[in-house]
Amino acid sequence: MILYHLDKWKYRDVWPPEGTLHADGRWNKPGQWIIYTSSTISLAKLEILANENNLPVKRVCMTIEVHESAEIFEIDTHDLPGNWMIKPYPTQLVNHTSRFLNSGKLLMRVPSAQSFRERNYLLNVRHAEFHKAVQLMDVSEEPFDSRLRKLPIV
Repeated sequence: MILYHLDKWKYRDVWPPEGTLHADGRWNKPGQWIIYTSSTISLAKLEILANENNLPVKRVCMTIEVHESAEIFEIDTHDLPGNWMIKPYPTQLVNHTSRFLNSGKLLMRVPSAQSFRERNYLLNVRHAEFHKAVQLMDVSEEPFDSRLRKLPIV
């Protein structure tokens, strides 16, 4: 399985990415070392755009290969509270991640708030098989089209 993670240029040489060690997100609290990935570069870009006030500059795309035998912890929309897509993020989402991290599985598949029919994947960096089952294939610059700049909602 090929997955994509976008990060700031200054972190292009950091593998595995460490952002979730220091900051919270929809699916994690600080210290839950996971990597947010998407199944397509375009979905990864939408996820970044949703969390930025300005058009991102100097980003890289990390292409990640995960061995097909990796077990997946599945979260579907019917497992989530009705307000799962809005901020502040409901604490139940982090509880799902805690269960995932204790499940012994390498991947958690979750709905995307940008398109709930599409899926994002969270990688458990502390999984015993992480360095055997997960390989960084490529890191390359990933520009954002200036037409995607944030515009006021009318």
